[in-house]
Amino acid sequence: MLSTCLALWMSAAVAATPQSLNAEDGTRIHAEATLVKGATKGVVMAHMISRDSSDWTSLAKRLESANLSSIAVDLRGHGKSAKAGDALAPEDYTAMVMDLAAGVQWLRSKGVTEVSCVGASLGANLCAQLSSADPGIVNLVLLSPGLNYKGVTSGAALKAYGDRPVLIVAADDDRFGPRNAEALEGMAQGQVHYELLMEGGHGTRMLTRAPNLEPLVMSWLAGTFKLMSGDLV
Repeated sequence: MLSTCLALWMSAAVAATPQSLNAEDGTRIHAEATLVKGATKGVVMAHMISRDSSDWTSLAKRLESANLSSIAVDLRGHGKSAKAGDALAPEDYTAMVMDLAAGVQWLRSKGVTEVSCVGASLGANLCAQLSSADPGIVNLVLLSPGLNYKGVTSGAALKAYGDRPVLIVAADDDRFGPRNAEALEGMAQGQVHYELLMEGGHGTRMLTRAPNLEPLVMSWLAGTFKLMSGDLV
């Protein structure tokens, strides 16, 4: 009986709670958040095209165990957010950066002062865009970033991001992933690590196909990853 109660308590402790956010343009955005009481570090997460916030469930649990709060948004046109199921116009994709910004605002309203951004594919480009405009974003993790996804570019944004740290990950079996990732590595201005996986596919698929990826992401976000120079992130 005691073990059953303990298991139920632990399950509840890491359960994400749904949040309803409003982007700057008034678009309603659904998100799943895990709030760690007293945490000053948090992570906002952005999924790929045709996916949703559930792609980050496992990572959110790891973040919670490391005392990091997190929020995974359903980008507009996806999941439970506004325009879900609708055909999206080019301007909808570029406006998605406001969806991420709403997630950052939610974290800060809960006492988070150090915000990192983790994104996959289109979400990676959106993280780069958001971080270039928000100097309060302290860290980036880009999974299968592209130079241009649906009009959302990353190169100039990563240069504007400056000397803040960025982790870039791609898989060798992703047709254009390595080429794009290598180009962006060359544009990074500060602490950067490019991890090329032998296999793993594209974006968040790598999290389920490459067992060492989540621990790598966690060490990067926690600041315990050691660069080739010997410096810690």
